[in-house]
Amino acid sequence: MRNPMKVKIFMDATPGAIEKQINAWLDDVGTAAIIKTDTVVTAIADKASDGARPCIVVTVWYEPPSN
Repeated sequence: MRNPMKVKIFMDATPGAIEKQINAWLDDVGTAAIIKTDTVVTAIADKASDGARPCIVVTVWYEPPSN
């Protein structure tokens, strides 16, 4: 029986930090079938009174390995 599809979201302001997050996740998850990825750049603010800053968001849809 196949495992249900899962979603993993990575967010940071720098591409290098996103790369490190994704590589660490891939090392941890082992094998998985990546179905789709999506990348967007958006503006976020930590607090309503803060100015917006750019943020890279990478979304990965995947099927984890079956046990």
